[in-house]
Amino acid sequence: MVRIVVTPPAAVGAESTGPIPLTHHQILELVAPFSRRGRQVDLAASDRALRRLNFKPVSHPDLPLAGEALTESLILEHPEADQFRLRRILTDDSGLSSTLEIEGPDAGLLLEQVEAIAVERQIIAVEGVHIARSYRLQPVAASEHRPAHWRLQLTTAEARAEGTVLTLNAKTGRKMPADIELDGEAEHHLQVPADLFAVLGWDWRPLRPLGKFWRGSVRIAADEPQRTADAESKFSRAVSHLAKTLRSDPADFHARWQSARWRVTFQRAIPVLIGIGLMGSAPLIQLFSLEDASLARMLIFHAPPMLLIGIFMMRELPVIEIPPMPRRLVGRDWIIDDGKGRLERRSVQGAEAG
Repeated sequence: MVRIVVTPPAAVGAESTGPIPLTHHQILELVAPFSRRGRQVDLAASDRALRRLNFKPVSHPDLPLAGEALTESLILEHPEADQFRLRRILTDDSGLSSTLEIEGPDAGLLLEQVEAIAVERQIIAVEGVHIARSYRLQPVAASEHRPAHWRLQLTTAEARAEGTVLTLNAKTGRKMPADIELDGEAEHHLQVPADLFAVLGWDWRPLRPLGKFWRGSVRIAADEPQRTADAESKFSRAVSHLAKTLRSDPADFHARWQSARWRVTFQRAIPVLIGIGLMGSAPLIQLFSLEDASLARMLIFHAPPMLLIGIFMMRELPVIEIPPMPRRLVGRDWIIDDGKGRLERRSVQGAEAG
């Protein structure tokens, strides 16, 4: 028995699943508001098939906050009708870049909103270290007290200080702390104490090694616009603290932050101290004569599930640990080149000695 399979030809004029390339006429319409503001489209760098237009870079002279010239690039994307995405990318001489992104139905309006944000807002210098801050402009509906407007929201920040890369991720959700990551450039390995940033205040959590880099968090304001302002301020302080610390001898860290390090130790011990306190107070309940229908008896009986519910409702789950005592750092260098793979990574306690 012979089976014959016939495959019909594709229908003529079938719709393509990919985006429709921009036509020459569409490009002229899209770049019109940009041309009126002195922007020149770079057709060689653009991609008509992906409906993306790149504009020629613009160099900004020495800026007071950035400390040197910055290069600005604009990218306009038009994925579908009545939808535009505009990105302004600023880059310094070292390659550090910052992005400002906005979406909406009017390309000309998006350009106006982007140009209303000062260039030096995206890249600033603290202690001689550049901080690249990336933002997103979000539309805010009108209210009784304020008309509709656009709100600047920090998404990420990055700085490179003394051979390290420090990043902040604020896209963790409303009321959630921002994530902090510290890594060494190239094949450098960091020898830093866990309380490197925690000494700055109660809002900072200790760093924990995660592979090659270190990760921590910092509590910031829950809602905008206070959230962005708080994240900017705390990250700038962290960069300044990191630069000053890495420029000094490791042995000086304990002497300078001794009282703050003991406070961090107590802060890390709070969860285990609460557990010990609850277990220690449990036998004392027998000393009280409580009636079966008393409110105190009901609360004591339901205390364990209520504590569990309270723990899972917290924005940050507590870490139950016995923290190491703060001790003098004995490492001769903050950063070690382990390009040959001969260095054994040391734990947080291993970077300290009594």
